[in-house]
Amino acid sequence: MNVLYLTMNQSRRSTTVPTEGWFRFLAESGLRPVLVSREHGPFPDWAADRGIPVYYDPLAGPSKANPLPFARSLWNLRTIVRRHRIDLIHCNEHDVYPVGQYLGRVCTLPVVVSVHFTIDEDYCRWAFRGPKAPRRMFFVTRRSLEACRPALEGVVPESKWRVLHNGLDLERYRPDAGLGDRFRTEHGLDSRSLLVGVACALRPRKQLEHLFEAVSRLPDRSVEVVVAGFAVPGDEVYADELLDNARQRLGERLHFVGALDDLRGFANALDLFVNTSREESFGLSVLEALACGCPAVGYDSHAVDEVMLPDGGEIVEQDNVDELVEVIGRWTRDREWLRPRRLAARRQAERFDLRRLSRQLWSAYLDVLSEAGQGARAGRLAGVR
Repeated sequence: MNVLYLTMNQSRRSTTVPTEGWFRFLAESGLRPVLVSREHGPFPDWAADRGIPVYYDPLAGPSKANPLPFARSLWNLRTIVRRHRIDLIHCNEHDVYPVGQYLGRVCTLPVVVSVHFTIDEDYCRWAFRGPKAPRRMFFVTRRSLEACRPALEGVVPESKWRVLHNGLDLERYRPDAGLGDRFRTEHGLDSRSLLVGVACALRPRKQLEHLFEAVSRLPDRSVEVVVAGFAVPGDEVYADELLDNARQRLGERLHFVGALDDLRGFANALDLFVNTSREESFGLSVLEALACGCPAVGYDSHAVDEVMLPDGGEIVEQDNVDELVEVIGRWTRDREWLRPRRLAARRQAERFDLRRLSRQLWSAYLDVLSEAGQGARAGRLAGVR
């Protein structure tokens, strides 16, 4: 099956983590991916190194004020579809769906879309109404689907909605004390220190101020904070002020390690992951921590409970810093008490095995092809193992 993937994310983080797994795990089933990325970066580079055809295009959406960029994108994508005899189009983020759905209509191909963030009613009606509706909409959690329900009802039939959890390669993300020890050594972290931390973009909705305040209020001054992250374009001033204020609160107990392409050492080095985000549709960094045997605590953020509970940690009332202080203090009181919780965190992560979840996606693709009148081809592909 030749599938064209359109993405606005050039990194190997966030929305492309499951996509990378699909490319790897579904090759034996017959997936032949073709990737179009808005920008050069680690993810298209990784795909190209594996022999996957990679193209670059702005993926411009329709615009009455300036239609030329959209027309150019549509023409370029149509050429790619013909060159690779594409069977199906998968928009990896809903932001690129407008050009993807026009491409599907021009080329008479089925189009599916992954929804990673809450979408509002105005966008839904503009992007999905009537003949523009996708064959499938994949939501990364049930809670994310429910958050989008008010905007989607009456626009896209519920029969086209599916929950397809994000996942991880659990052979790659796993407990590894050696990786954790090396991370501590490389970043000057005392092997005896009890570390809490988070990996995320430095942006307001992540509310890292809550983490810094909570740890500063702990009576145990041996607890230290490790932050892996980067400033989102446009939020550079906010990020600088955030870290300056954190240093004033925590002093040498704050360790900022910058952006990390590989979080396995970081997650294995931590004793506790803390989520303080205002809104998440899944919580992939939480899952990465759990997979490495690091339990997590923090806010539900609309969907994180679906990843974390029942065995991965503890949910705190949203934006309740007083409760966050109490819970972090309880979870960091005794490292021996944490030991069985680390095993439980790993068991929780095993519910999100990307190899198994990839097979769910493949079944959905086959259903879409069958509905689109390619039943014979779908039947042949269903027999591939």
